[in-house]
Amino acid sequence: MYLKRTAAAILGGAVLFTGAAFAANLPTADTTAAADSAVSDSVTAQQAPEVLAERNLYYGTIEEIVRDEQTGAVTSLVMQSDSQGAYVFHLDEATLLFDNGTGSRTMEDQLTVGQGVYVFHSPIMTMSLPPQSYAEAVVVNVAADAGSAMLHTVEEVQANEDGSVTVTTDRGSLHLTITKDAQYGDYNGRQIMGADDLRIGTRLFAWYGAVAESYPAQAVTDHVVVVPAKEMEGLAITVDGEQLAGVTARMENGTLMVPASAVAKELGLTATYANTAEGEKVTLQDGKNQMVMDIGSDTYHVAQDEVLSYGAPAVIEEGTTWMPAQALADLVGADLSLADGSAAFTTAE
Repeated sequence: MYLKRTAAAILGGAVLFTGAAFAANLPTADTTAAADSAVSDSVTAQQAPEVLAERNLYYGTIEEIVRDEQTGAVTSLVMQSDSQGAYVFHLDEATLLFDNGTGSRTMEDQLTVGQGVYVFHSPIMTMSLPPQSYAEAVVVNVAADAGSAMLHTVEEVQANEDGSVTVTTDRGSLHLTITKDAQYGDYNGRQIMGADDLRIGTRLFAWYGAVAESYPAQAVTDHVVVVPAKEMEGLAITVDGEQLAGVTARMENGTLMVPASAVAKELGLTATYANTAEGEKVTLQDGKNQMVMDIGSDTYHVAQDEVLSYGAPAVIEEGTTWMPAQALADLVGADLSLADGSAAFTTAE
């Protein structure tokens, strides 16, 4: 069952490390009392497949704030943690600065020496002492008796009969159910968000407590803040577990995009191009399914004159038609996931 698609794209996607993946290895119990939302690490290796974490979580105190000499922008945080030791985290314009108390974006001037903060960072780090890594997000203003919001990437979305939504995240290791009446916030504070904004690749901050010790782990939340997806290129594409050679996917302006013709062929569809009086059109079809895409427009025509919107237009670049991956998955009834770090299509067959 698929969520209704809307025309509004997730705002403000930002470029991070090229080719690097970041996901939340949630903290162990000795990190800090505020980390009460951590997924239990009691799952055995036989149950949990070995997959590179998307991001790690660090809690510590800021010892030094390094700024660019010309712009004054914060470029690094030198930090110390009783449990995790010293670390240097590098920031840029794409780093998320999040106020846990207000559930909204904050500014660099809220970072101060001596302050305790949570840092979601890349698992890729230097071998130096102290080690250095890129900070995807810095969370401030976490009350001593409260838990920090956890940062997750939406890898798969399932709408439930009771009106709730279950998100697969953390490389498939966590199923996070967002209740029907959950409070949705927008990281950029620009619009009212909801379940329809949980697209593949969208990030979110979520507050929750107990996590079921299973694989995948299970948690429930009634408060999330939707965050722009990371811009990414060169993502592998798989169809029923087989990687497609010579083509890759990309995350652009909050939408996962794929080369239409190459992926459609693997899904049993044919692609045809027409330059009409109404503009360029690309048609995907098989014996029972058809979709007509207006190039340059976020309109996707399917059977019985139904028009869908996926938050991004189909475009032609250097002879290749790019389209939202979810539109293609919906057309053939395939599941779409980022759980293994690739754009994975899984057909019913």
